[in-house]
Amino acid sequence: MEHLALPRDPIRAHPEIRMVTTEFRDDGPFLDFPERHSDLLEGSHPHVPTQADALAGRFTAGISNRDILNYYQGWLYFNLLAEFLGPLYRLQNYLDVTLADDGSGEIKNLTLTTARLHADIALWREQGPLGQIRPGDAYHQHLDECLDLAFGALGYLSNFPEFAENHPEEVICFASLAETFDISIATALERERPAWLYASPKRSWLSKVYSLVNFRNAEQRGRMLEAGWCPGDMARVDDSFNTIAAYYYFGNFKPEKTNPNLHKDCPAYGCTLSTLAEPKHMTADCRCPGMIRLSEEDLIRIYEEDCIPCFSLGRLEDGALAVALSSISTKPEDLNDPNNRYVALSHVWSEGLGNPGANELPLCQLAFIQHEAMRALQAVQTRDEDSPEPSGTGITVSSSTRTQSVNLWVDTMCCPATPGYGKNLCLAKMRDIYANAYAVLVRTTALDGLSLEPIVTQPELGIMDVAAQLYLSPWMRRMWTLQEGVLAGLYRSPHGTGDRLILDFDGALMSLESVVGLLKKAPPHEGPLAFDMIGRLGQLAPHLYGLEEEDGAGMFTFLEVLSHALKYRGVSVQSDELICLATLFGLRVDKSRTAVPLIGDGQTPEEGMCELWKRIEKLNSGIPSNIIFSAIPRASKPGFRWAPRTIIQHGKYGPLYATSSSPELGRITERGLRVRFQGLMLNIDSSEIYRQDFSQWAETDTKDIDPRTFSRTLLVQIPPGGNEWYSIVARPSGEVDGDTEHEEPNLHQRLRAGERLVLLLQQPHLRGQGLIVSLGDETTALNSTFPVQVFTIVPAMINQFKESAAFVAASAQECLNKLNSSLGTGQGIVMDQVRLTAAAMLKESKELESAMYVEVLRGKSSATEEDLLATFVKYVGTQARCGGVDGTVTVPDQLWCVD
Repeated sequence: MEHLALPRDPIRAHPEIRMVTTEFRDDGPFLDFPERHSDLLEGSHPHVPTQADALAGRFTAGISNRDILNYYQGWLYFNLLAEFLGPLYRLQNYLDVTLADDGSGEIKNLTLTTARLHADIALWREQGPLGQIRPGDAYHQHLDECLDLAFGALGYLSNFPEFAENHPEEVICFASLAETFDISIATALERERPAWLYASPKRSWLSKVYSLVNFRNAEQRGRMLEAGWCPGDMARVDDSFNTIAAYYYFGNFKPEKTNPNLHKDCPAYGCTLSTLAEPKHMTADCRCPGMIRLSEEDLIRIYEEDCIPCFSLGRLEDGALAVALSSISTKPEDLNDPNNRYVALSHVWSEGLGNPGANELPLCQLAFIQHEAMRALQAVQTRDEDSPEPSGTGITVSSSTRTQSVNLWVDTMCCPATPGYGKNLCLAKMRDIYANAYAVLVRTTALDGLSLEPIVTQPELGIMDVAAQLYLSPWMRRMWTLQEGVLAGLYRSPHGTGDRLILDFDGALMSLESVVGLLKKAPPHEGPLAFDMIGRLGQLAPHLYGLEEEDGAGMFTFLEVLSHALKYRGVSVQSDELICLATLFGLRVDKSRTAVPLIGDGQTPEEGMCELWKRIEKLNSGIPSNIIFSAIPRASKPGFRWAPRTIIQHGKYGPLYATSSSPELGRITERGLRVRFQGLMLNIDSSEIYRQDFSQWAETDTKDIDPRTFSRTLLVQIPPGGNEWYSIVARPSGEVDGDTEHEEPNLHQRLRAGERLVLLLQQPHLRGQGLIVSLGDETTALNSTFPVQVFTIVPAMINQFKESAAFVAASAQECLNKLNSSLGTGQGIVMDQVRLTAAAMLKESKELESAMYVEVLRGKSSATEEDLLATFVKYVGTQARCGGVDGTVTVPDQLWCVD
């Protein structure tokens, strides 16, 4: 497994995988291996198939785990290596031999090793046929056919019960080996790409082993929590990376070595660790003079002059400590004035540099920050002067400092602590503060303990730890720090290369630009992963937000980039979200355009969010119309009830749709967002299924099921009387872990009361996300050229029944139709009649009986006639509660005004 990257201090080392196959010398054609060795899977141990196995035609012969390993290790390891590497392949390079300790020369152990793989792949490309491969040529087609066969073979492993669970390392080894070849071929096909720019694998090898490597696996999750992982970061990695190599590396990374299980109670949608923001000394036994305070009155005076207050520490001639407060101009013509250079600090308040009560911090902390700021200032000055770099690596690491005065802006010291006028003045200038900074210094405890020296001096051993430690740091979990990082020195470096965002490591500084440069020089075993990491750090690049454009042009990335960047970031105070968004995009969303909080008209954050959506529409001539399908808490303001009122940590609610599948953009009107989507009119036949009241019986028969499951689920037949069945499952916006901010949407009651409901479809086919809306009192005919007014009720997920499930639903519908004409009143009579009718249908229809066998055997290994009947009766009850609905599709280009 040495071909996969590991952290320098991993949770677990590479596993030892023993050689068990007898076919390690088979260098015949890879594609013919199954024909040559089919006898290996004939089985040597008896295996008694379950009833489900027998019905599916599986396991006609007994096979032991050793038989399977013998076959697959010979094929997907040794034979795969021989096929792809050709003449470069040497068996001895991929076997590790351990001899007996007694000097007899006897082989004690044989294990697999892939330490040589990347070197051989490099030779394969430099000297072998991989260097001449062309898209679609015979060699490419052959390798593709081999990988397709390997991909299918890994999928077939699931037919052997619990084999992968009992031999996870072997299966991961086979899949990751094929993934490595897949990446190498895809990269070689794009001949003009720089060496560091790897292509993605053509096939999703991760999908074949996901159950073995994903972070929800109880054993793996326990190890990661013990190593200091936050579940929100686990979900972020899961959401951002899609290779086995990435999961293998991160699954063995230690983000926090000193606080095991610190985040064990955090949810998957983001970190919720609550740590008191209070000033702390550098050490527990610190003997510094104490706290340094700045006057709010002095700070406010400077902000009123449209300048930025900065400070520096020093000593007077008599040795007394002094704090100098200076006023920094933000006028463009003053940018090049050396006296206007300052360093702004970006940090997480809970890490010891926060103080919500006063503009003061311990002297020890400020002295250390000033020292690091001097180094940051000098590092950027050196780059600005284009000084040659002695190392010639394109990577700058600053570890020395000459004494130099430096102006500091630290929010805890320079943003008035008292809520009100002075604080608002500072908030209104927050964008200018970070964009005008000569450098922005990032301090976070996650980087404090990481030494760069061994990594930069020996990059061949791996460089990923630098980027991973930053990516998983508390600094990457906060919304405030996102805009601080993106805006760092923007007015001084408009292209946003990250050269002014300076990261403070143990004993050295490195700019984000240099971190990216380091990733580009990753050794081959880390190359594809390092390239993926560059993309993840790209969320700190201003150009992705269109910030270098005038008047915010290109701000559609407000959703496309920001939705991902903020999915796992949070704020301590909800109203800060809009302040950060307005700061990032340079928008004042208040009407007065004076120094007031950036929260709409100064009343509520929700009103401010609505103003922000209006501004986004104006800058981009529209809103991505898919936004209406997002399962995010919505604004309550009339005309904006389609609009998400928050976008941070939105994973706890559901997806935030940032791109449009509609042929035109949405436009904000007084009646709501005007969009164009296909719609499905939902109809209910109350004279048939609901002629008798089945609710009491259905509730009794399904008392172990949450009643909300029925109130929010519709079973729909499309078209009416047809063979296709769909489930439409509603989920209230803002629901988390079973709780909801809105009244439970009982869709059946609404339909039975005569309310006209329409399901808007995100895609042209009936599948995926939808939105259930009400026509209200709208009288405009559908399929008209005028927008139809609808009112948002709830997002919904649409799932089509598979053929067997659709047949069962149709049979349950038929049972209800028969019952409608024969049922009397009273629960006992109803239950007897239901069972008699259902039993008769099972006896009359062999097809229904077979379908019910399949349904029962999904959850148990055997089935009796009573099991079939009980299960079918439950389906009838579900149909009674959730069915009786059919859908009529409108034309695909209907205009709607969604409120």
